[in-house]
Amino acid sequence: MNALRLLRAASLPSLCGALLSSAGACDRLPGRPESAQVAQEGSPEWTAHVFNTSCRGCHAQGSEGAAVPLMDNAYWRAATDEQVTQAVLHGQGVLMPAFGPTVGGPFTPSQASALTRGMRALWGGGAVRSPEMSGTVVAGNATNGKAIFDVACAACHGANGSSGSVTDPMYLRLVSDQGLWTAVVAGRRALGSPAWNEPMPGRPNGLTTTEVADVVAYLSSERPRSMSEMQP
Repeated sequence: MNALRLLRAASLPSLCGALLSSAGACDRLPGRPESAQVAQEGSPEWTAHVFNTSCRGCHAQGSEGAAVPLMDNAYWRAATDEQVTQAVLHGQGVLMPAFGPTVGGPFTPSQASALTRGMRALWGGGAVRSPEMSGTVVAGNATNGKAIFDVACAACHGANGSSGSVTDPMYLRLVSDQGLWTAVVAGRRALGSPAWNEPMPGRPNGLTTTEVADVVAYLSSERPRSMSEMQP
């Protein structure tokens, strides 16, 4: 009996070791996925992943996104890195939420900056920012802007426009002046909206920088200041 007990006791560590070894082997069976490798911040893989998970819903290419597509070098010809980084961190108006740490967002300033640089590298197409066009809003003349809008924009973007109205009160309540500026400057090719310096009705050479400022000033002036102003 004593010999039997000693044999059983001696076998127990071997049995435990075999079980642990077997469990480890299972962890390496063919087909078992390895732990995901974290892409380096700012790399093309990291940029594409962040864009697809946090930005694509609004800023996708074509007509898929609700806002100006960031996968278009027309945008990057006008936007500055600082402007884009600040938009990521602090948002723009109602449509563009903030992703920075001050509002509990997921991006640090370093990550927002890396995302901006990464997107420009992926989709800027080597575009050089136009020195004549500001990436941010410039004050304009609303009266002149209405006259320009009626000639160059209203057929597509007026109240009964073929590409959707940008004078709709609800839209104007949601979009910021910077959002209007970016839309006029970069356009939406998939929706038939040219960039600021491309041909449009009555303006074969597009708009001048002054006319862009005036059109945005006009649209901004049409924005209802309260919900009560939107009632029929």
